[in-house]
Amino acid sequence: MKRFRIVLLLAIVLNFVTIAQQQFNFGWLTDIHIGAPGAETDLLNVVNDINQRSEIKFVIASGDITEKGKNSELIQAKNILDNLKIPYYMIPGNHDTKWSESGGTQFLKLWGNDNFVFEFNSVKFIGINSGILLKGGGGHVSPETLKWLDSILTKTSSNQEIYFFTHHPLSSDIDNWFEITNRLRTKNIKAIFHGHDHGNKLFNYNGIPAVMSRSTLTDKKSWGYTIVESRSDSIIFYEMNKEYKQKKWGAIFKEIDLRIPLIDSSQTANYGVKVLWKKELSSTMVHAPIVYKNKIYLSTKNGDIFCYDAKGTQIWKYHVNGTIVSRLAAEDDLIIAATIEGDLLTINANDGKVVQIIGITEPITSQITVGLIPIGGEKYYGILFGTAEGKLYCYELSTLDLIWENSNATGMIETRPLIISDRVVYGSWDGYMYCIDLKSGMLNWSWSENTNFYYSPAASVPVTDGKNLYVPTPDKFVSAVDLLLGRTIWRKNDFAAWESIGINSSYNHLYVKSMSDKFYVVNPKDGRRIKEINLKYGLDTTPNEIVESKGNVIFNGKNGIIYSLNNKFETKPLLFLGTARTLSTIKINENTFLASNMDGRIILFSIQ
Repeated sequence: MKRFRIVLLLAIVLNFVTIAQQQFNFGWLTDIHIGAPGAETDLLNVVNDINQRSEIKFVIASGDITEKGKNSELIQAKNILDNLKIPYYMIPGNHDTKWSESGGTQFLKLWGNDNFVFEFNSVKFIGINSGILLKGGGGHVSPETLKWLDSILTKTSSNQEIYFFTHHPLSSDIDNWFEITNRLRTKNIKAIFHGHDHGNKLFNYNGIPAVMSRSTLTDKKSWGYTIVESRSDSIIFYEMNKEYKQKKWGAIFKEIDLRIPLIDSSQTANYGVKVLWKKELSSTMVHAPIVYKNKIYLSTKNGDIFCYDAKGTQIWKYHVNGTIVSRLAAEDDLIIAATIEGDLLTINANDGKVVQIIGITEPITSQITVGLIPIGGEKYYGILFGTAEGKLYCYELSTLDLIWENSNATGMIETRPLIISDRVVYGSWDGYMYCIDLKSGMLNWSWSENTNFYYSPAASVPVTDGKNLYVPTPDKFVSAVDLLLGRTIWRKNDFAAWESIGINSSYNHLYVKSMSDKFYVVNPKDGRRIKEINLKYGLDTTPNEIVESKGNVIFNGKNGIIYSLNNKFETKPLLFLGTARTLSTIKINENTFLASNMDGRIILFSIQ
């Protein structure tokens, strides 16, 4: 009997030790928004509070580390977070990627990666970047991140518990959310953790329990964060605030047998066009390809530049040692490319060999334009591009000698500089649109009706009839601006516009893609609505150029569909490119078009 009692006591002690080993606490921060009013003080208070709590073993920060994605904001966040006395792990959010003046590279320099994986007490923690570089506020998981995730899950046993972190909810906020749940369904996933909407709330995404945490920013009462208590049978959530009160507000129980459906989502659909060829690069593209002398040239974010002939045969490929977020340009048998690291290159369009390369010591963030520049009674091709610091440069194409630079803008330049006769027009993330002299680079005028950073005319490529400019801005206005004087002719907020606009060859129709569901035909003279078409495509904040061909208008958006609008204002879908934001469709000739998306899917098609 005595021996039985000893064995029983030993079993109880061992069981208690096992439970104690399984139980641990960690800190969870999200939506820090350094750069927003009071954000730095709030984060300092959170860090100081965590440092007083020995029960917290590590910290995870799940995105929106900054307010405007600036390098200085990221550095400030790191300086504060480095005061933590315990390890911490990071992923970015949409605020860190949408306006990133470093093309996402500063995050990598500071923290080594924009995904994370580690283990603690036999639990595997995985965090992924769901932000989209320079394109809207929604979420998407890139091909590169999915490949990384596959490599992690391949090494993870089906029994090991997984806690999974994103910034966006694993719902329609991430357009390809099913790519994640399809991968997690065969693993021992216990919970999805996310931020984005600034509140404490429990969810369920496709059968997986999920939780959202409050922002560290001061709400009505206090700064705050979440302490997560991981137990063998449950995950408990407590809010911490300046009153040092640990308030339990929710729990996820692990013993529930999860039923996670497999989502079979087709990633292409043809609604009646003739597909001539298709390419799958499975690599992030920030801008659409270009067409030059019957060849197609494109770049990927990771620095690859491709050349294809009209039949889709690859002619050459060149790898740049850098990150490309600028759209290519071409002239005089040269391809012009630029990198976030500050390199400007010219490449032989026929064989892919580098002709020249120079460094300008600033991140090149805009699309690239080439135009004829008057110099000493002659005209020479000039390369025009903008930088993260707000400078617009013009370099001579053949020599890469500087012709002029303009530094009137104080915010990042993202758009494609538009050459109109002897002028250049472009927007900046400082709230202004600028018109400068093509020959000298001197300012003619600057224009703004709303200097709020978030409403800057920075991502849209304006259109013109030669007399006025027409520009949509994220404050949901479309404005007509006198090209000569920079005066507002009319300004309308009837279209819930965002950053997509087009004009027909007769200059009597403007085309405006609404941020939600609708497409408008507008009279350029007075902004009067001619036609409203409800396409029910949902929220769309993706900037795209709209093209016209034989009276048909081709446009596309966030939902992956390419649409056609005929001269009777009848609309129909042409192609579905998959659940990734589309890039601007390119007209090859009157019947042939090149469609592409951010995942590196490229389709050449013709309209019958």
